[in-house]
Amino acid sequence: MEIEVKNISGQLMNSTTIDPSIWNVEYNADLLHQAIYVYLANVRQWNSSTKSRSQVKYANQKIRNQKGSGRARVGSRRSPIMVGGGVAHGPHPKNIRKSLNKKMKQKALKISLSDKYKNSDVYVINNSPLEESPSTKTMLSFISSHNFSGSILLVTGENDLLLQKSCKNIKNIDILEASMLNAYNSSKPQNLVIFLSALEKIQSIWGDSKFKTTTKKTTTKKTTTKKTTTKKTTTKKTGVKENA
Repeated sequence: MEIEVKNISGQLMNSTTIDPSIWNVEYNADLLHQAIYVYLANVRQWNSSTKSRSQVKYANQKIRNQKGSGRARVGSRRSPIMVGGGVAHGPHPKNIRKSLNKKMKQKALKISLSDKYKNSDVYVINNSPLEESPSTKTMLSFISSHNFSGSILLVTGENDLLLQKSCKNIKNIDILEASMLNAYNSSKPQNLVIFLSALEKIQSIWGDSKFKTTTKKTTTKKTTTKKTTTKKTTTKKTGVKENA
């Protein structure tokens, strides 16, 4: 299996081989759905909390007499019908964390990456468009030169602060380190833009240890123009003898 490697301006540089154990996995919708469901459940924070009538601090004495006031019977200020009282059936913190097998997580990630590759939504760039300082203008020109449509996920080999600062004000673009990839992050965006260093890191973490990458340079055929040789016409000098 091969994938094209382009430069910053979108021109084809060469092609590199990719590990079929990552990029050629059979699609399994049930496993992918389960991995995404578990991820979103674990990201959720169930911190909302209310006090019940047993947790509200008020005096225990009766507010008014049981009879004679002409009003309803009230026994405690902690009652849910009283202002400042406890909340009936309110939310409380609880543990909703779910777990998934490690092999199932890795398989779901490979399914997501393989699906992106089969739909031609994976783009490999040889290096980062930024060198020294952050620049939003440079990133916008980089996106326009590749004609990306929809949301973008930039996968880097290491934590790149220059890219994060440059893309902070650009919509529908996220940056993630290669080691932090999961089934949800890889399947959510429409375009998966991977730098060459990140591609090597992905294959070293989740790929086959026996697999070796090879790069093939794209050769452009040169058109040879034949030179037309013009033969010189040699004129023989005729010698005229004079008769005496």
